[in-house]
Amino acid sequence: MEALERSFRYPLSGEGWGPKFAFGGILYVLGSLLGLLPWVGWIGSILIAFLPLGYAYKVFRDHLKGDEGPLPAWADWGELFTMGLFVFLLSLGYWIIPGLIYWLGKVLWDSGGFAAFLGVLFIILGLGVGLVAFFLLPMAMAFYVRQNESFSAAYRWSGIVEKIWVVQREYFIGWLASLIFLMVLFFVRNYFLYIGWVIHAFGVFYLSLAAAHLFGSLCRKSMEVNR
Repeated sequence: MEALERSFRYPLSGEGWGPKFAFGGILYVLGSLLGLLPWVGWIGSILIAFLPLGYAYKVFRDHLKGDEGPLPAWADWGELFTMGLFVFLLSLGYWIIPGLIYWLGKVLWDSGGFAAFLGVLFIILGLGVGLVAFFLLPMAMAFYVRQNESFSAAYRWSGIVEKIWVVQREYFIGWLASLIFLMVLFFVRNYFLYIGWVIHAFGVFYLSLAAAHLFGSLCRKSMEVNR
């Protein structure tokens, strides 16, 4: 698939891509290190992550609007932080239900007995709903952008599904490739100490940029149909 190949080359191409990409990866590494601190470390980790998250959102928004330029400059830090915060909140709205279902499944599993059997069912259900949320999220983000960054627009599921259907094949391939890439990153982080954290951090940033490029372009293509 040419579009997928072009998107996976995007983070490592264009004028000045090296420092731009390295800086985002370093931010994720720093966030991972802060997450190791007891009690409040996770707060600093999340706050730092808003910057590269907002940067990836900017790439997505630019490509959704037809701006096919290279990686943007790291500028307007306040705007990047704010955009990252809003993307985090929007994503949280999609992930909170499957997360709670999965958490309940883990609690039941740890209880043992018949509750453990129910726990397995809840864990499977939570994973399934999470995959659906992960599938809908890119197009939901496109609706959010196109409707002047309205949170309510990101939950118009009938319209979201309708637009995904227009580019279903490319969208599904992009979703599946992103999912596999993410699973590989989690494996690397869990089984390779220290260096695995660094690879995971840079890999997450790389994936966020490649996915932003791919789904920004696909969502624009879908929304231009029947306009």
